[in-house]
Amino acid sequence: MDLKLNIYEKRKVIKTYTAETYDLMFGTVEDLLDVMDIDNIQADNRTELLKAVAKVLAHSMDIVKPLLKDIFEGLTDEELRNTKISEIVDALSNIVTYSINQITKGNNGKN
Repeated sequence: MDLKLNIYEKRKVIKTYTAETYDLMFGTVEDLLDVMDIDNIQADNRTELLKAVAKVLAHSMDIVKPLLKDIFEGLTDEELRNTKISEIVDALSNIVTYSINQITKGNNGKN
C-alpha cells in the first residue's frame, strides 16, 4: 500500500510526503473504534468506509493529526493546514482498509 499526501501553496503542490505502508498501533485502533462503527464497515465497500473516515475526521482530530504526523515523518501542523481534505480521507481510508483486512485475515468470515 502506497500512501501519499501533497502539501499545497496557492493550489500548487510544493511538497509530497509518501509512505509505503502503515500498521496501526493497538492504542490507535482502540481510539478509532471508539469513533467508528466497525461492525458496519466492509473494507471493500468504499462508501461505508468514507462515511466512517469522515466521522473520525469530524470527531477526532486529536487522533488524526498525530496519526498523520506519525505516518508521514516530518509532516508539520502548518503543512497539514495546506493539504486537501480529499487526500487526507484517501490516506486514512487506505490505512483503515489495510487494517480491517489485517484484522480479518484468516478469519474467513468466522466470528
